[in-house]
Amino acid sequence: MMIFEPTNSGAYRAAKLAVLRNLMIKHIERTDAQAKNVEQALAVLAQANLDPRHASVASP
Repeated sequence: MMIFEPTNSGAYRAAKLAVLRNLMIKHIERTDAQAKNVEQALAVLAQANLDPRHASVASP
């Protein structure tokens, strides 16, 4: 038994669309934040690879 019976009314569809839109925006924001974290980590790694203090002893 459902507490709220969905109908095909415009108000129900609009509310459902608003909820889905908000979920999608939150997902995009989280994905964007994680992409920025990855870019920063790659920048640190690239800098460490260029830093001669971190050069391998086996390198000629």
